[in-house]
Amino acid sequence: VEATSDVQRDWLARGEIDAGFLLHAPGSELPGLQRRSLASEPLVLALPDSHPLAGRARPGLRAVVKEPLVMFPRRILPEVFDGLAALYRANGTEPPVAQEAIQMQTIVNLVSAGLGVAWVLQSVRQFQRPGVVYRSVAMPPGLVVPRCETSLVWREGGASPVLQRFIDAGRAQ
Repeated sequence: VEATSDVQRDWLARGEIDAGFLLHAPGSELPGLQRRSLASEPLVLALPDSHPLAGRARPGLRAVVKEPLVMFPRRILPEVFDGLAALYRANGTEPPVAQEAIQMQTIVNLVSAGLGVAWVLQSVRQFQRPGVVYRSVAMPPGLVVPRCETSLVWREGGASPVLQRFIDAGRAQ
C-alpha cells in the first residue's frame, strides 16, 4: 500500500502493516521500530527551467531562501523539514512556503508549473519532468544540506517467517 511515512508509522504502531519503507532524517529515532537503512541522500533544489537561478551550476543558499517554496507538510518528514527550516533561519528568514504537497512527483509538477522552487531527494532527478532542472546548492561555511534516509522498518519484536524473509531480501539488496 502506498502511503507517506507518517501514515506508515501509525499503521505499524497499530499492527495494520508488518513493514514499510520510510523516509526520515539519518540517525533519527524511530521508537518501537527496527530498521535497515537502504539509502541516504542529500536534498537538491528543483527549479523551473526558466528560473534565473536555473542557469547557475550551484546557486547560493542566500539567493535560494528568497524564492517561493513548494514544500511537503512538516508531519510527513518532521526532522527533514526542521533541518530545512534551520537553513532558512540561519539566513534570517522562515521558509516562504507558497504551496504544500505530499508526493515528490506532485511537488516537481508544481515546480514545473512555476509555483516555486522545491527541496527534493537527489534521486528525484530521475523523474526528468519537462520544465524542471535540479541543482545542488552552494552552502555557506558551517551549513550543510539536510540528508534523507530511506529505511525498511518493522515493529520491534519477533518477526514472522514471511517478514523475516522479506527483511533478509532487503538486506541482500
